[in-house]
Amino acid sequence: MDAREPHLSAVPAPVVAAFDPDRLTLARERSGLTKRDLATRAGVTAAAITRFERRQAGPSAPTLARLAAELGLPVGYFAAGRPVLPVAEEATHFRSLRTTRAYERRQARATMSHLAEAVREIQAVVRLPAPRLPRLGGDPESAARNLRAAWDLPAGPVHHLVRLLEANGAVVSMARFGAGERIDAFSCRPSGLDRPLICLSRDRGNPLRRRFSAAHELGHLLLHREASPGDRAHEQEANRFAAEFLTPAPQIADLLPTRLDFARLLEIQRAWGVSVQALLRRSRELNRIGDDLYRRGQVTLTRLGWRRDEPRGDYPTEWPAVLAEAVALGGRHGLTEEGLAIRLRLPATEIRELVSHVIDDRPRLRLVPSGGAGVPAR
Repeated sequence: MDAREPHLSAVPAPVVAAFDPDRLTLARERSGLTKRDLATRAGVTAAAITRFERRQAGPSAPTLARLAAELGLPVGYFAAGRPVLPVAEEATHFRSLRTTRAYERRQARATMSHLAEAVREIQAVVRLPAPRLPRLGGDPESAARNLRAAWDLPAGPVHHLVRLLEANGAVVSMARFGAGERIDAFSCRPSGLDRPLICLSRDRGNPLRRRFSAAHELGHLLLHREASPGDRAHEQEANRFAAEFLTPAPQIADLLPTRLDFARLLEIQRAWGVSVQALLRRSRELNRIGDDLYRRGQVTLTRLGWRRDEPRGDYPTEWPAVLAEAVALGGRHGLTEEGLAIRLRLPATEIRELVSHVIDDRPRLRLVPSGGAGVPAR
């Protein structure tokens, strides 16, 4: 028997009898596997996986044990009784959609379905901030100005955008989707949840890019009642909203140089939390520079390597905090990461990544003992 495979006695008969096909689909997509991939790993046919997911048949206890082991989940995960909160593609806005594959988008949506379940459990114990995300019509620039007014934001930079989103009722998470650098962010309104979710990629390391992505997704949620994945007009409108929300034209225009002054753009970048790339584009939008200077600026960014990772000084990463604070507050009432993992039948590591505001991956440094290399012996 494979060392990963639970013994048959570890699969309760009620779990086999109450097998939920939707859970199998969700878990498979969360792992980024096709039906054929999972079938090969579990020692069944792809047709069998199809029958399981279409409710045409149910797996035997040994088969369910192998499926659970290959998907890294306890067998109890597959039992009915906990309604799946689906995240449909037509209700999801993706950034960088054109560079992602279909299975990667399914994987990301499955991640958010698990997050939605965690939020549902958390809300049963802790009252989260009430959503203040009005549906805004009109052009993106007017919508951005109206939202700043509705949220009583002062003139100038938006400080800690992620916390601002959380304070106004959105749930923000930073997760790894399995798609590496091909997904910047996405947002959705899961069925059965009273608030939107915004997920930012942990794999996109530039905090300035994440801020613009967060504002971009906010624009989608406010402007586009129904998602239209990949729609070019929607993407452009979300970008226009983000630019006006983070750098309002009346306040930023006179600050932008009328020549290619990257030192000046870096100063504005650090004050406003917006990348040099975005500021260069803003300079063209507000007619501070013309097309020729804009193209030359783009060439310079490429030559400097700033398109992928521009210098940003010590501008901090904006980590979400509401879910972590809710879990800490609800600890006396049994709301812990471990408790959530047990109730949701999910690995504790996945729960921790979804709800923790910071996962510190930095290497641990230690002082060299007295007499060691680089430290004079006493």
